[in-house]
Amino acid sequence: MKKEWIRNSLTLLFLAVFLYAAVNLFFIWQEYRQSDALYDAAQTEFLTAPEMKLEFESDEPITWPAFAIDFADLQQVNREVTGWIWIYDTVVNYPLVQSNKNNDAYLHKTYDGTSNSSGSIFMDYRNAGDFSDTNTIIYGHNMKTGKMFAVLKKFGNQEFYDSHREFYIMTPEGNRRYEIIAAFQTDALSDIYDRNFSSQEGRQAWFEKVLRSSAILAAADAAAEDSFVTLSTCVSGNDDRARFVVIGRLAEIEPVYQEEAAGEANQQAEINAQ
Repeated sequence: MKKEWIRNSLTLLFLAVFLYAAVNLFFIWQEYRQSDALYDAAQTEFLTAPEMKLEFESDEPITWPAFAIDFADLQQVNREVTGWIWIYDTVVNYPLVQSNKNNDAYLHKTYDGTSNSSGSIFMDYRNAGDFSDTNTIIYGHNMKTGKMFAVLKKFGNQEFYDSHREFYIMTPEGNRRYEIIAAFQTDALSDIYDRNFSSQEGRQAWFEKVLRSSAILAAADAAAEDSFVTLSTCVSGNDDRARFVVIGRLAEIEPVYQEEAAGEANQQAEINAQ
């Protein structure tokens, strides 16, 4: 009788644990779905790319994505939206936000402020919002679904890097193209996350460490004097401080979307001709 009571109690305990885990997994799955739907809607609502399909299918190398971002409407949703980040042929196609208080603000909030464990792609709150720092840090979760910044770890593979050598950050002031110079695993407390340097020697030492640490052979030419962006995400495993970073140098700034600029120039020419 006692053995049967113990067996029944254990059965009920295991059933309760299973149900608890199942309910938790369901709510996590629901959050992931909500996050995906929200960001998919943002791409439809705020991003206009009339020639993207043709550009993706072209054999010609991509120089600038044919993007137009409606930053005026985006910043009506959240004034802390500072840009939009895109990596060709990946899921990275997200609004970029920056809190003015701390780096926890968007860990579990989407770009519009909705509570969600997927969080946002966000800039370090200590960085200058205009990318004028030597090294601007941008964070995103390593989602098991492959979303947000989960793709970063693939850049440690030379073959993947060879077909994804750049990333783009669009801002209200202009589109910025970054050439990737390094990708590697590091520690959350590493000086790789330094943003500015008090001396040229310190800046040079940081730059040399970046190149020395890289898991790939990068094609881009770079110098310590360049402006850099470091994309950072967590690494799955037992080490809570393990991070994977992808570092790019600013290669070029496109002041405005080309077709938009051409349209404005034509309008101005017509006005002048009147």
